[in-house]
Amino acid sequence: MSELMETVRAEFQDEEYRHSYAEECLNTMIATQIKVLREQRKMTQAALAEKTGMKQPRLSVMEDANYSSWSINMLKRLARAFDVALVVKFEAFSDVILDFESLSRTSLERPSFEDAALFALAKADKRE
Repeated sequence: MSELMETVRAEFQDEEYRHSYAEECLNTMIATQIKVLREQRKMTQAALAEKTGMKQPRLSVMEDANYSSWSINMLKRLARAFDVALVVKFEAFSDVILDFESLSRTSLERPSFEDAALFALAKADKRE
């Protein structure tokens, strides 16, 4: 069992604590992934703002782990701008801990549609 899992095991007996922990992890992961995807695509906040129809200062706030006013529609706009799918699902608390523990730039990067292996191969096949 991971050191983090051992540390939070007792604390997670408190329902309020585990829900607060999960919400903080969610906010951190979304904010961080927005920044990682933006940088991966070599976009400025201004360029992303234009592509999403949002204002740059709003994007700056959304890249802050303390931001918590996410909406599905806002996340859909970001997914479209990054040319990725948005997936929303319910998880067990243990999975939240494991995901947060493995959080890294590499774990948050995603290829755009044209760079995804499945579609890049299909594109290459058409050229041959």
